[in-house]
Amino acid sequence: MSQHIPSESSFAEIMDGKKKRRDALMLAVSGAAPSDLEGPSQRLKEVMRKPDAEQRRQRIPPPLFTL
Repeated sequence: MSQHIPSESSFAEIMDGKKKRRDALMLAVSGAAPSDLEGPSQRLKEVMRKPDAEQRRQRIPPPLFTL
């Protein structure tokens, strides 16, 4: 079993790495054909959509002795 060795990365290095990965992802998405993006976008919409049967949670009223 390998043990995790924490790196000594600074906050700036971590943020720089995140920016590079975000830029690479945005470049890949912007260069993709619309037909390549249609399927994944539909799957995301289905996942993000709430089921019809699911209602918003209702608040529990305060106990009667506090009124």
